[in-house]
Amino acid sequence: MPVPVGVPSVRAAAGRRRPEVPPRGVLPRRRIAAVAAALAALLAGSAAAAPPDPLLAPRLDARAAVRERPGMWIGASVARGERAVVVGSPRRLVAEIAALADRAGRTVTRVWGGYGGAVVLVPRTEEQAAVLAAPAKVDDLAAVATGGRVIVQPAAFARLSATGRMVVVTHELTHVATAGPPTVPMWLKEGFADYVGYLDSGLPVRTIAAELAADVAADGATDEAADGTADGAADGTAGRAALNALPGPADFAARPAQAYEEAWLACRYIAARFGERRLVALYRATLREGIGPALREVLGLTADGLTREWRSYARERLARP
Repeated sequence: MPVPVGVPSVRAAAGRRRPEVPPRGVLPRRRIAAVAAALAALLAGSAAAAPPDPLLAPRLDARAAVRERPGMWIGASVARGERAVVVGSPRRLVAEIAALADRAGRTVTRVWGGYGGAVVLVPRTEEQAAVLAAPAKVDDLAAVATGGRVIVQPAAFARLSATGRMVVVTHELTHVATAGPPTVPMWLKEGFADYVGYLDSGLPVRTIAAELAADVAADGATDEAADGTADGAADGTAGRAALNALPGPADFAARPAQAYEEAWLACRYIAARFGERRLVALYRATLREGIGPALREVLGLTADGLTREWRSYARERLARP
């Protein structure tokens, strides 16, 4: 989403090329040796780690990822953090992401609780990232979590600020930690990941939600806009007015920046009014039984009631200088 720090998505400018993956079975011997060395590094546990090894599952998954497409990982480096294994190139970026994953993992654990760790894959090109992430899409994203792995889109990630990189890694590790049945609506799934991602950023609301603030100002935050009778955002692309409803899949596709910001503000509102533990409880209950029963059980609200309260909260925060 194209906010000033580039989180959670970034418009990629790279042209489309075929993935740089050699055909199966034709790798030169020296390249096979390099891949074998990477696998050996993945298999090697930390000498200082006492059993049980907290990185065992991520290391095994990283090994599997390398075996699936060995041609992508020629000359790749491996960095092991507290709860993440990072594989890719260049070495300096891999080491940086491992350090970010350590900080992000501590934030995720503080909010959500423990989780089984993660594998972060850093391919050389956007096209390789698309192959690794499929069927998920990496278009316009700096990273994406899929199947328990985080795939970094290198060109987009490189354009992020230091704060943006931290937010992206935390956002995606939150997705890894909270993965479960598809019973969580997108506003809660993405809003919660952004809530955790932005917790330690120090950024003000109007900076994080810059596009949404502009839309609210453009339509005057009128009652007509809230009721969906206005024409939509000032650029005409939103398809509905700002803060009209909690964002769904169509909003994340048509107006991604505003949708992420609306979702983040919804989760921020819940944490502000009910406390962070209740926000986490809502997510966990939604994983078990769906959003409607979870809202009633955890917050004592209906979806309509939450929407009304979220609108009021969001407008107040976005109106502040």
